[in-house]
Amino acid sequence: MEIFSMAQNHQNEIGRRIGYARVSTDKQTTEQQIAELRRAGCKKVFVDEGISATAKLRPALMQARETLKNGDIFVVWAIDRAFRSTLDAIIFLDSIDSDGVAFLSLTQNIDTRTPEGRKWFIDTASWAEYERAMISRRTKLKMADAKRRGVKLGRPHRLTPKVTYRAFKKINCGKESITSCAKKLSVSSITLTRAFKRLGLIIQR
Repeated sequence: MEIFSMAQNHQNEIGRRIGYARVSTDKQTTEQQIAELRRAGCKKVFVDEGISATAKLRPALMQARETLKNGDIFVVWAIDRAFRSTLDAIIFLDSIDSDGVAFLSLTQNIDTRTPEGRKWFIDTASWAEYERAMISRRTKLKMADAKRRGVKLGRPHRLTPKVTYRAFKKINCGKESITSCAKKLSVSSITLTRAFKRLGLIIQR
C-alpha cells in the first residue's frame, strides 16, 4: 500500500515520532504496520495484539499516550487501529493537542498540524465507526437468519459423543482422574464434566 510522502518529510521536526499498531486477533500480525511506522521515522512503536476494534482497554495505546511529550507526533498506520469510536478519537486528539502533540495517519493522509488535517481526522474517525456499525448489523442479521433456519452457531464441541464416552469409561473405572483426562483432551475439568452431563453420564464415586 502506498504511504503518502508527507510521512517521510520529518527532518525539521523537533520531537519524536511515536508509533502505535494494533491487530484484532492473535492470528493476525502487526509486521506490516510496524514496518511502515519504522519507515516513517518511528523509533519506538507500541503494539496491542489480540485487541478487538470495540475493546475499551488498550494497554499499549495508554502506554504510548503516557510517553508522548510536547513536540512529538503520534503515528498510526490507519486511524481505526487506534480508536473504537469517533468520541474516543476526538477525546484523544484534544488530550494530545493540549500537550503539544500532533497526530499522523500514514495511509489516510491525516496530519493534525493543519486545520484541514484536524477536519479530515474527525471525518475519517466518524466513517470508520459507521463502517464498524454496518458490519455489526450485517453480522447480527446473518446470525438471526441462520438461527431461524436451524443452523447451529458457534464453535463445534471439541468433545464429540464418542470421545466423551471413552473418557467417561476411563474415569468411571478408576483408570484416570477427571483432571488428567481433561488435560489430555486439552479442555478444562469443568468442560469435561459438562460434556458428561449433556449425555446424562454420571460418574460412580
